[in-house]
Amino acid sequence: MIFHTVLLDLKPETTAKEIERAFEHIRALQQKIPGITEVVVGANLNSSSNQGYTHGFLLIFDTEEHFRAYAPHPQHQPVSQELQRICQRIIDFDLLHQ
Repeated sequence: MIFHTVLLDLKPETTAKEIERAFEHIRALQQKIPGITEVVVGANLNSSSNQGYTHGFLLIFDTEEHFRAYAPHPQHQPVSQELQRICQRIIDFDLLHQ
């Protein structure tokens, strides 16, 4: 399994509605892109040392092959663009669980 963790530092003007819409689009990826077995989205519960990363999500892929196909997938591109529009910074962190 691959754990794809994404941390979001939102732009100050990003609204709660924009965040929820982005999260809906992220959740929908599980139905659109093969190999995503779980999606978790939400606000960061750690407010003391988050360095501005107030929201994030986790996608779990069943194989490395599915994970590698995710970034270039046409269903991923609009979601990535949406996140880039509402965020100042984004961190991706990927772990292989054997």
